[in-house]
Amino acid sequence: MLDSRSRSKFSFFIAALLAAASVTFAADVPWRDKPYDKWDASDIQRILTDSPWVQITTIQRNWLPISGKDTAPPQELSGGNPKFPGAAGNPNAADSREAETSVRQLNVYVFWGSSRVMRAALARQAVLHGSMEEADVEKQASAAQPEYEIVLQMADMTPFVRSDEKSFQDKAFLQMKKGKLKLPASRVTYHRDSSGRVGAVVFFFPKQTSEGAPSVSPEETDVQFNCRIADTTLRVDFKPAKMQDSQGRDL
Repeated sequence: MLDSRSRSKFSFFIAALLAAASVTFAADVPWRDKPYDKWDASDIQRILTDSPWVQITTIQRNWLPISGKDTAPPQELSGGNPKFPGAAGNPNAADSREAETSVRQLNVYVFWGSSRVMRAALARQAVLHGSMEEADVEKQASAAQPEYEIVLQMADMTPFVRSDEKSFQDKAFLQMKKGKLKLPASRVTYHRDSSGRVGAVVFFFPKQTSEGAPSVSPEETDVQFNCRIADTTLRVDFKPAKMQDSQGRDL
């Protein structure tokens, strides 16, 4: 049994270890501490699955899946676009089609796609896969984005196959917690693979209100993405204060 002096030394040692670990972890943030061209596969996986620009939730599948030939799991998309992240792109995801069918639950991946970090990660991923040149990463990351883009993927895209983009434009909006603004989607685009199957859905939102004010103000604390899918409303929350890279706020 430790005496009081030993307990004090032991407590100090544990506290020092925890402090060192927290410093190490805080420094190991690729989107703040490493340039795009230094991101490796593990950095990209972390950005695409465990960063402030990514939200993963579940939805109850209350529809009958249609033929697999009409829906595509997340994969390389047509038109030379980098691969969107998602269930198929995450080797640690435990949501195979068979497992999800048995529990009738789907993992839904929602990404803030217009951010520099997300665009750079997708471009860097394409470089590592040999489908993009290194020189194009910075070009893609720094390209002007006139609208906010929210990207949605799930293994079974049946609801989007059965309804067109316009119908989902009317079912999606961003809700600001502090500013109370409800911002409807301005348009929706389906990304399809070379066979025409839906692999991802992109929701676009204006960066300014009709009065010319920022739709996501600098003081905003929480931006909630809402979308009605079949008979379920999907909701995920993004925290702008945490969505920061080496250049500042990144939406």
